[in-house]
Amino acid sequence: MRVADRGSTTAFRAVAAFTFAAAGAIVVTSLVGARAADAHVAPSVEENNRYLKLTPMGDRVRLAYTIFLGERPGAALRRRLDRDRDGQLDDAEAAAYGKEMAALVHPRVTVTLDDRPAQIAWTTLDVGLGTPSVAAGAFSVDLVGWVCAAGDAHRLVLHDTVELDKPGETEVRLEDGPGVRFGARSLGGTPMDALEQKWTGSGGPLVLGLDVAWTVDENATRPADGRCRGGGAAENDGAPRYWLWGAAFAVLALVAAAGGRLLLGGHRKVNG
Repeated sequence: MRVADRGSTTAFRAVAAFTFAAAGAIVVTSLVGARAADAHVAPSVEENNRYLKLTPMGDRVRLAYTIFLGERPGAALRRRLDRDRDGQLDDAEAAAYGKEMAALVHPRVTVTLDDRPAQIAWTTLDVGLGTPSVAAGAFSVDLVGWVCAAGDAHRLVLHDTVELDKPGETEVRLEDGPGVRFGARSLGGTPMDALEQKWTGSGGPLVLGLDVAWTVDENATRPADGRCRGGGAAENDGAPRYWLWGAAFAVLALVAAAGGRLLLGGHRKVNG
């Protein structure tokens, strides 16, 4: 191999390695974000639990909503979802149930922000089976949504009228972070002294409402994803983040083009 050929090949390999690493980081970020709501306590045996977490940020509020089906309800549901009776739940079967639960949750979780009705942009839907085996039990359905918020002082009121079969534990958690300071807050009309509250049974307090005030400063997190521009409507409302995958493939295409130019340039130098 001539010197020019080696130089072109080395440059191409360097560019390709960097770009593949960047694309991999994009894909991993997407997958991690989709599983962000999965850290839960152990499931119940007979009952279905609900976990609701609100995370205020500099330009938005993140809402993570999880339904954790118990061991026996989950086992019964797995058998129902296995439509081809092969003993395994494939992606399509899991996704069908995820959409079923999203259709139940989305219209029944409503918010007002700063005394005005606000739309939740549901962007993540993930069915956490753990194992696809129909013989297994408990599993979760995670939904993540966003409400854009402009300004530095806010009040959000959330009502949740979702009715679960065999309702077990419900947990409501407010997550603080850099530059976020909570103010007055109540759940079901009762002051919420701590940032976390649990109860067993139906959604009672959430039907009456979660009422939370907070302020943010310049240290608050403001994700650079273009989702909330100036506190306006979220981009791609309700759509999965397929743009991340598209970006990854676009970068790979650029690598291929750049590599071709480098190799062609080297060839011309050798034969010029």
